[in-house]
Amino acid sequence: MKPRFTTHSTFRIERNYRATAERVFAAWSDRSAKARWFQPAEDFDFRVGGREISRGGPPGGPVFTFEAHYQEIVPHERLVYTYSLDQGDIRISVSIATIEFIPTSDGVKMIFTEQGTFFDGHDMPEQRELGTHDMLDLLGKSLGESNAETFELISRRKFDAPMDEVYRAWTEPELLAQWWGPNGFTNTFHTFDVRPGGVWEYTMHGPGGANYPNRSVFHEVTSERIVLRHESSPHFMLTGTFESVSGGTELTFRQTFESGSDYHKLKSMCEEANEQNLDRLGALLTAQTKKS
Repeated sequence: MKPRFTTHSTFRIERNYRATAERVFAAWSDRSAKARWFQPAEDFDFRVGGREISRGGPPGGPVFTFEAHYQEIVPHERLVYTYSLDQGDIRISVSIATIEFIPTSDGVKMIFTEQGTFFDGHDMPEQRELGTHDMLDLLGKSLGESNAETFELISRRKFDAPMDEVYRAWTEPELLAQWWGPNGFTNTFHTFDVRPGGVWEYTMHGPGGANYPNRSVFHEVTSERIVLRHESSPHFMLTGTFESVSGGTELTFRQTFESGSDYHKLKSMCEEANEQNLDRLGALLTAQTKKS
């Protein structure tokens, strides 16, 4: 039987952001803003006594459940919450986190302090601190703070269809399955929950018979924009933005890789595949127009 033990730890991380305290605080307090850098919440009740719950994990791996309870909120100055982290049915840690926002001459200093209790070696303080550094890097990127190279592919296409028809083609699974992917691919959808925090799991079937499991999580879903994170390898953010223009809709298709190595390895293939994807969407929209 594996021995049971408890580890206690406290760590403190300071970050300087070139943004106002109000804007950085909003990145924690606004549901859609937080979803750009944190696992999208299933429940988000931002008030003293309120609760936040999110779930996620690697494809085919364990599901991690984050459940926080807000203990103190001083707008633009201080945020305190307690949270538990579970791996499946196993509780791996309980922590109290304090975030302080201190205005500076060119922005705001944010101080993140976590006091944690870790159970039975399922997670360790060093891993949590490293993960928190990564999390705050993503927060900085969501604020436009990163000076690093952007690993991004952008395609734009105008369709002779109204915005609501283009939006339907992205959000109705029976339509999406008909055009998603490059030429020769078909799809089998297993889960399609089109809402912030919702999961989309599907298998792409290649023209040679190979199957490619995929898992994505929706971060933002509005009539003008859909944002999702592809959680299977390779990891990337995908954003579809819809704009009404004279005679139809302009779609901006933005694919942002999280790894430079994936970006450089897949760039030429994905550029061609993305254009084929939009060709297939255009063909579907044309067929839908002829039916109506």
